Amino acid sequence: MGDGTEVVGRMSPMVQVFAHRGASGPHPEMTRAAFDAAVAAARRVGRPIGLECDVHFTADRVLGCLHDINVARTGRDADGSRVEAALADLTVDQLRGLDFGAWRDDLAATRELAAAEREFMTLADLFDLVAAARADGVEVGVAIETKHPVPRDAEVEAAVAALLTERGWTGPDSGIRMITFDHAGVERMAALLPELPLTFLFDRIERWQQVEDGTIALRPDIAIGVGGRTLRAHPELVEQVHRAGRECHVWTVNEPDDIRTALDLGVDAVTSDHPDRVFAALA
Repeated sequence: MGDGTEVVGRMSPMVQVFAHRGASGPHPEMTRAAFDAAVAAARRVGRPIGLECDVHFTADRVLGCLHDINVARTGRDADGSRVEAALADLTVDQLRGLDFGAWRDDLAATRELAAAEREFMTLADLFDLVAAARADGVEVGVAIETKHPVPRDAEVEAAVAALLTERGWTGPDSGIRMITFDHAGVERMAALLPELPLTFLFDRIERWQQVEDGTIALRPDIAIGVGGRTLRAHPELVEQVHRAGRECHVWTVNEPDDIRTALDLGVDAVTSDHPDRVFAALA
């Protein structure tokens, strides 16, 4: 380009970078340490970043940051045992008493995990972290994935919308994006916060075909988020999504070659467990 901007792929100067469950490669997912590390990576390179998280309800109706419906994969009690319980059956106080880092044997084998690598986070906690980073001059957003099906299924988007409204983070320039695999969830959020950016996720090409033929009706400005394996199998998808006037986002892309391929295809956003690798590819 004549202005000296280096272009990688179609839109790389504007590519959005999302840290999948925080920087969940080098740190246990969705802990404070994972989110802090993603913010630090963005600070180092002077680029915006989005912190991706999954949310659903605790027993006391608080939105917790946890991917799985059950805490057994990532939650450990004081003696290191798995906790076989659903997020919806545990209160925030009970969850704060668990260790959400010890399951990462690959990390624990090489070093002592910090307290921030064991901490359970609520969505409100994450919003506080984002607000502090913004006050410190780092451009940080959040991609909030609402999980479905879960208990109190239809209430999740309403609870997210209420928290965003409290912060005043409801518009297109808020740095907040709601993402979900659930079409009904997209519709609910579109009705609750009409100006909030939205992404419809899928990992099967049939879902895109349903969007194209109108079986799944999406507002024209809603982005498409496609799984990395699906994109590798169907690289033509990026052009098809762009031709439909939508942004094309890809998740979860971790290997440098895969990141470069996605950028060369012209994706508008990359979600990665290693956001520093995406920044390096964009440099």
